[in-house]
Amino acid sequence: MTDLKFNLAQLLREEMGSRRDYEFTEQALPLDEQLMLREVRGTVRFTRTASGVWANAKAQGVVRIMCVRSLEEFDYPVEVAFADQFHAVVDIFTGGGLPQPTEDDPFLLNELHMADIGEALREYTLLALPLNPVSPAYRDQPVSYTVQSEGLEDDDEVMEVAPERSAEQDGGEPDVQALKAWAERHNRRSGRS
Repeated sequence: MTDLKFNLAQLLREEMGSRRDYEFTEQALPLDEQLMLREVRGTVRFTRTASGVWANAKAQGVVRIMCVRSLEEFDYPVEVAFADQFHAVVDIFTGGGLPQPTEDDPFLLNELHMADIGEALREYTLLALPLNPVSPAYRDQPVSYTVQSEGLEDDDEVMEVAPERSAEQDGGEPDVQALKAWAERHNRRSGRS
């Protein structure tokens, strides 16, 4: 998948606590079917442990995602730092298989003692992405939108909702004027005065 694989056979022959530091770059790393981490660069430190190596990595890159306010794509800079265990599957001295780790979905070194940092980086980057990304161009703009409900208003009637003040300006109380106006219109139409 990527070139972000590191051969740790020599490190596995050393005593626990031994370390190796690497820098890496990658043009693009697919995150899923649509998202791509581009211009990836970072560092990783591998430390020998009893069951393999401990990887401590820091990376940064750019992901093109869609703004939830404007529905336009924009470049979102990502910085990811993670530390995780990579378990050996083959004993470096005997060549025999090692027992499977007890943790759920562990990272494993392959049979050639290679650590795939790309897969770990992919998973941690997906966790670091915002659920509702907002482009910097729209971050400080107030949200205004229209609401139309089936059967409650006339088809041509649309209620404009635009917050006039933030919750902080209201002393912690949200502005509910639009909701009150909707409730009054609904009650009038339903025959409740």
